[in-house]
Amino acid sequence: MNTPARSLFLALALCAPGCVHVDFSKLETPSGTALLKEVDELEGHVQAVKGSGRVQAQSPRGGGETGAFIAARAPGDVHLELLDFFGSPVEVLVSDGRTFGLYQRDKGTYLRGPATAAAISRLLPVDVSAEDLVAILLGRTPRLHVTPSSVEPDSEAQAYRVTLVDGDRKQTLWIHPISKRVLRSVLEGPGAYSLLFDQPMPNAGVPFARKVTFTDATSTVVLRWSNEEVELNTDLDAALFQMTPPAGARTEDVALPPPGKS
Repeated sequence: MNTPARSLFLALALCAPGCVHVDFSKLETPSGTALLKEVDELEGHVQAVKGSGRVQAQSPRGGGETGAFIAARAPGDVHLELLDFFGSPVEVLVSDGRTFGLYQRDKGTYLRGPATAAAISRLLPVDVSAEDLVAILLGRTPRLHVTPSSVEPDSEAQAYRVTLVDGDRKQTLWIHPISKRVLRSVLEGPGAYSLLFDQPMPNAGVPFARKVTFTDATSTVVLRWSNEEVELNTDLDAALFQMTPPAGARTEDVALPPPGKS
């Protein structure tokens, strides 16, 4: 893409919904398959992320806000540290998408086992797999793997509304018609939750959401990336994803959950 065209693309891509009114009567509504292909192309530009930020959570277990250091790499590598007031790790989650390790400083324990959604929820009150967590951290939207059943212009949201249905699960995506960035995702049915991607910032030539909000029936988790300290597609040290218990920590093996639970 030449420089003027690239600049125009970024200007449009980074423009928040409502910043520029979209006249859908002048646009040809694309097929769902074609639109999601463009989404995949945009999201595929980000393969790795490293940076600092703030994590705010509200759930039946309690609530609060803390600093965080995060490194993630597709498809399933994640290193997530929740920090105390002085910037020291209180809890550290490491996963390769198949297994996980979780260090809990206050308990002096290091848990390890299969990287199920239940394992992830030990650190964050979310019901997602390790790979879906990585996708969200990379600014991607986990999707139902089915052909879209409908695509409709949503003038109020200034987005295309795409519907996916897979058995008793339904997912609705709101996609910006110019940038092809997913603005919002709502998953209904088993494992229901919603995602909201806000405040896109230019980084590595793509609109990367500075704020991501996860909400389900009982919990809300908000990730706010630092404005400056975020690197996309940087080489990540392999040691970040090595699951090694800290010296002195008591290691506990976490068994697989009962059938039907993740």
